[in-house]
Amino acid sequence: MNTLLRRGIGLLAAPALAATAVAAVPAPARAADADPVPVEHGSAWLAAQLTGGLVHNDQYGFDDLGLSVDVALAADAVDETATVSAVSDALAPRVQDYTTYFVAAGKTHVSPGSIAKAVVLALLADEDPRAYGGQNLVAQLEDRVSTETADRGRISDVFFPEEPFEADFANTIGQSFAARALDAAGGDEVAEVTDFLLLQQCEEGFFRLDLGADAAATCDADAAAVASTDVTALAVLNLKGLTDDPEVKTAVDAAVAWLVRTQRADGSFGSDGQIAVSNANSTGLAGWALGEVGTTAAAERAATWLRSVQAADPAQCATALTGATGAIAYGPAELGAARRAGITAATRDQFRRATAQALPALQWAPDGTDASEPVSDSRFVRAGAKQQLHADGVAPGETVCFAGPGASVLSTADRSGHAAATVTLPKGTADRRYTLSTARGSLGAVTVRVLDAKRFKTGAAKKRVERGAKQRVVVRGLARGERVVVRVAGKRVDSGKATRKGVFTTRFKATGKPGKRVVKVVGQFGDRTGRTTFRVVR
Repeated sequence: MNTLLRRGIGLLAAPALAATAVAAVPAPARAADADPVPVEHGSAWLAAQLTGGLVHNDQYGFDDLGLSVDVALAADAVDETATVSAVSDALAPRVQDYTTYFVAAGKTHVSPGSIAKAVVLALLADEDPRAYGGQNLVAQLEDRVSTETADRGRISDVFFPEEPFEADFANTIGQSFAARALDAAGGDEVAEVTDFLLLQQCEEGFFRLDLGADAAATCDADAAAVASTDVTALAVLNLKGLTDDPEVKTAVDAAVAWLVRTQRADGSFGSDGQIAVSNANSTGLAGWALGEVGTTAAAERAATWLRSVQAADPAQCATALTGATGAIAYGPAELGAARRAGITAATRDQFRRATAQALPALQWAPDGTDASEPVSDSRFVRAGAKQQLHADGVAPGETVCFAGPGASVLSTADRSGHAAATVTLPKGTADRRYTLSTARGSLGAVTVRVLDAKRFKTGAAKKRVERGAKQRVVVRGLARGERVVVRVAGKRVDSGKATRKGVFTTRFKATGKPGKRVVKVVGQFGDRTGRTTFRVVR
């Protein structure tokens, strides 16, 4: 795009481009070690949500055209062209249903924000937005751009204030899509629309949601302006192709800096002051925007958090989400609820929206470092105890299943690729084998040597031993390599480890006054014991 000439100098439109040309944008800097798996899973799940090319809301029985467009935008970002085409083909004959709605006889509400998104979709699908579904969307969009001096460049709805629930719903999100759409389609009003969009950015760098009424109602002049992660991220995504203009580049740089400052330590984002909780929708948009402009470290942190709320539950740790691999939950609480109840008719819409907004950000999800084969611990553990199991080299944010006797535990790898889970070892003496796996396959297995309470078979070679002579005691039923301590009359006389056959033999001198001697054997734990007696004689 040519550099826009600003107010005070005059406004000139960019030269018209070919009808279906999309402005060239530098390729985003993908993470060098990005893992393609979360994007592949998310793309497949999202594509499966389409019915005849559109998202159908089963809860309320309607085709959600707006969400369908969002699915297509996400699919384009991850190069799923078949999904983009499917949505475009289904939307084109119904595009007026998307951009307008009936209010009353002779009254039709027109939404330029929806028109702008439809233009973008048409271009992404290699369709002509000037003849999309029989509609000239570019002309319709420019018809909703003000040419008045006071609010030049502002988009506004066709609405009817005398009717209930009617208002001008145009906002900064629609304004940013309008700037992108008109730039890509070679519209005549791109400079004016972009100028008015930049007025919605506050000095701190964020963009507000509500459009000012005129050029004087800037974001900085608005005491009620609310910082919005979603609006700011979408402004960055829609302006990134216009950064040949120095003022646009400055605005994008300021918005990116604000996003970086507001990212939380765990990589997530809240939406705004009213929705402060970390969520996949806002984190997804912010991570997507940060990745697209090359701020990859922050994008990787966001993608890691998003992966931690993506359904990826292996069959070994089957939950109600095991069949929904790739779906992205709104947050950890929603992920946990869906693991118990599944994605229901009431929650499917939330999952679809979260996945559509978060999927592109997963392009910066870092890969693991070739997960190392889990190492079995040769030490013994008491039955019924809690034991921590570990996996290393896993992809950050990836779900890991630890499954074995009496346990089926899901864990999430931290940013270093380490995952851990605590299992309660079942009763009984045995080598307990626990498998470690992710949605992509097995990581290996670890064996825990578990010992339960036991009474050992303990026998003395002689029932009567002369004082000063040698006595031999044999202990059977031990575990291979089990530690053994032998005491006679309360004094420790020997210790060691059992043989491979679980036998321990001790020899000691019979000492002390004549009389009965009690031999006590204690194995690895205090509840593993043996006992025998003999007599010392003169």
